[in-house]
Amino acid sequence: MKTNYKNYFVPWYLVLCPLVLGTFVGCEQQTAENTARLTVLLHAEGIDSISNISLTAHDINMNKDYKDSTLSRTLPQGYYDLSLSATGDGQPIRAYKRGVALTEDCTVELKADFVTKGNAGFVLAEIFFAGTETPEGKRYVGDKYFVVFNNSADTLSADGLILVEADLNSVQKYNLDNDFRDKYFAVDAMYRIPGEGDTYRVAPGEAVLIADNAMDHTEANTNSFDLSTADFEWYDLSSSAGVTDVDNPEVTNLDKLYCYTYTIRVPHNQGHKSFGLARFPEGVTAEQYFATDSLYVQYNYELVTAAGTFSQSKKSYMIPNEWIVDAVNLAPSETFQWLTFSDRLDAGYTYVAPTGSDKTRFGKAVRRKTLGIMNGRRLLMDTNNSTDDFEAGVSADPFYFRN
Repeated sequence: MKTNYKNYFVPWYLVLCPLVLGTFVGCEQQTAENTARLTVLLHAEGIDSISNISLTAHDINMNKDYKDSTLSRTLPQGYYDLSLSATGDGQPIRAYKRGVALTEDCTVELKADFVTKGNAGFVLAEIFFAGTETPEGKRYVGDKYFVVFNNSADTLSADGLILVEADLNSVQKYNLDNDFRDKYFAVDAMYRIPGEGDTYRVAPGEAVLIADNAMDHTEANTNSFDLSTADFEWYDLSSSAGVTDVDNPEVTNLDKLYCYTYTIRVPHNQGHKSFGLARFPEGVTAEQYFATDSLYVQYNYELVTAAGTFSQSKKSYMIPNEWIVDAVNLAPSETFQWLTFSDRLDAGYTYVAPTGSDKTRFGKAVRRKTLGIMNGRRLLMDTNNSTDDFEAGVSADPFYFRN
């Protein structure tokens, strides 16, 4: 059922609440023991009709999601991150609010924004970070990969597209003294597709395969893949003679802009790190970026563990969120702690297994869902919520989007 409005009121009861406890939004007196009622007032300026509404309330402390299509329910008291998805005038819209303190009946105000669909540019379509095991049950490395997909209706240049790894860990909660996530994406690795601006053209609905080692891994492990035809690979010149990388001279290397390690980089095989695509704005070179002191930031935080809370400090390179093209949060589903970058970039997360120690994770990937075929090309789901957009724990196939 569609409803016409400009400001859309949905009883899950949400009006603008006063700020309490720093960044938390406070609510009013509870109606039942240990529960409170949530109501949403959704502002959807310029949108005439809305349908398919779904609101997710993520209990931050209990790491539990409450989803409801009716948008009217009582919840346990606690602190929540809210994520609303819907269809507005035939296009996906999203609204978010972090840190709602639901200690009493509460109305919270959300502002809806369009999510561009069908002309969204490049997206991460498949991420294979877990690696494989040999038939003998031994762990195998070197066959991890990323698939980048042109989800637009135009032929795009991949030149200058940067594959970035998030610095923050999704299963290790930090209490940041100055929460920079709404402005910056902290990175610990940056690898860029080379080119002069129009070297590597990608047609609509076509994919780019980026491999760790672009070689035929099936020769050493029949459970792996032949990645010798990858479009690119990342290569690390190691500082250790005992830990070296493999370079396929037939496959173009990514430009290594920065990495936290001086040996070789291997994506975390349990999925504790998240990834994104970025671009420097026109006129900004890598040299200028790394020379900008304000983008190399020391941040202080409290590391929250079962053994206690510990004060820590770290420096990281920061990429302004406006430079991020796409981002995907990753974490094992039972140990996820927090979103390591802004929920405007990704309001959810995806995974290959419930826990990092689950051996069934090997050989599995996360893959973006296909919405359908538009004008003869595949269109992938891109709502900036990886929980909705991705299939979790699918059998890895580096050539799925070439079929």
